[in-house]
Amino acid sequence: MPSKIAKAIKEILTSGYQLHPQAFDFLLEIEEKIDITDLVLKVVQIKLASNDQQNIIMKQDIEKLLPPEFKEIENKKDVEKLIISEHIEPEFEILKDPTNDIAPIDGLKGFQSLFKSRFEKLMKIVKKRPDSYQIKKISDLKKEGSNSPQKIAGLVMDKRIKRNYVELTIDDESGKIKAVALEDPVRKDASEICLDQLVILDLQFSKRGLAIVKNIYSPDIPDHMLNTSKKVVYAIFTSDLHIGSKAFLLDAFNRFVLWLKGGLGDDLIVRRLKYIIIGGDLVDGIGIYPDQDKELEETNIYEQCKRASYLLDKIPKHIQIFIIPGNHDPVRQALPQPAIPKKYFEELYSMENVKMLGNPSYLNLHGVNILIYHGRSLDDVVAMTPGLTFSKSTLAMKILLKARHLAPIYGGRTPIAPEKEDHLVIEKVPDIFHAGHTHTLDIDTYRNTLLISSGTWQGQTCYQLNMGLKPTPGIVPIVNLATLEVNLRDFITSQPIKSSP
Repeated sequence: MPSKIAKAIKEILTSGYQLHPQAFDFLLEIEEKIDITDLVLKVVQIKLASNDQQNIIMKQDIEKLLPPEFKEIENKKDVEKLIISEHIEPEFEILKDPTNDIAPIDGLKGFQSLFKSRFEKLMKIVKKRPDSYQIKKISDLKKEGSNSPQKIAGLVMDKRIKRNYVELTIDDESGKIKAVALEDPVRKDASEICLDQLVILDLQFSKRGLAIVKNIYSPDIPDHMLNTSKKVVYAIFTSDLHIGSKAFLLDAFNRFVLWLKGGLGDDLIVRRLKYIIIGGDLVDGIGIYPDQDKELEETNIYEQCKRASYLLDKIPKHIQIFIIPGNHDPVRQALPQPAIPKKYFEELYSMENVKMLGNPSYLNLHGVNILIYHGRSLDDVVAMTPGLTFSKSTLAMKILLKARHLAPIYGGRTPIAPEKEDHLVIEKVPDIFHAGHTHTLDIDTYRNTLLISSGTWQGQTCYQLNMGLKPTPGIVPIVNLATLEVNLRDFITSQPIKSSP
């Protein structure tokens, strides 16, 4: 007997009640859609409070306590006919997926290859600057007899934040140099620089030969003209479902699916909703953090994946779904990550409207360029940047855009594979940059790029409470690709769509 139904029946029998066969069959039908244990406990409480002498729980006793939106969807023979999707065919192109390009090289040679690729790719970006002709090799710097600033570019090998200055160690293919940032705002800019990222420095040497940073620049993204869709079509950006966790918000997700099928209004948007992008952590995984097993509803990874497939299969088939992995999914942890292997998600791989991609991936949806990244390196950026917190995840995302790299810090919390090529350089400027991982919803723009930190479908776990992480679950960002306007819909409170700040 399945564990959910067994648990519910145990609660019924312990309370001194029996379950009618029709009620049993009904619980089997709805066990994946609602918390049936909580439901039968409410039935028992009502019977006890009303001094009901009948000690049998009937089907109608259960139906009375179903939430209104659940009744609505269950009573429809063909819910998807509620909304006749406007005939707009999905127009998408997968611009980059690392799954088939991953080529690890073992040992020191692999990391040398990785950082050489990083340096060369970032220098190509830097050389598009109008002043790039002034950049010197570190070995060619004149330390004496020059009062004018000299420009160099290299990777940050070390950063030390002192009380009155910031010391940087910079390395290029010719050598390395230590330089100090003494004055604001240069000192502030230097403190926000990530280890192992590429920077451009204007250096001036003191009489004693000390290299002083006069200006500091990141490769950065330029202000750019937005690409937008010629048609009004909508895309949903979400992540971090964590199916299999006791804190997964099943009821909220069911309301979300009902909304997608037209059962909760917003017809003008739902009819033109063509894409859902899921930015990783589809399942909660096994052994990801200490004592995770105590917070799991399902301790078998294959069963977690099966449940996730079951829930995503409810989404209307005219909506194209893109899924990348996160650090909780059953795939290699080191970046870049390939798509989650088919053996875990055979059902998803068989769905025509689902594309399983690697992390990170680039998409073009109706002419809009989108960078999808789970966001593991945001942990390192927040930890190493003074004053930064997860509550404003887009500030950390801006730092990645400035660095033109998704995981610049090597040796932190983010595992990075020694690859022949660095797949994490942000070579193409996105119109939308989507990240998950932090479980906090945050929307902003930077130099005409829309930044979306997409929140979660998991309530706060004990582990997150101890870490001081306060999630913002069940809220979905919906983007009009014709304007890049963002609307939010809260599926916990079932609030109507509202414009984002």
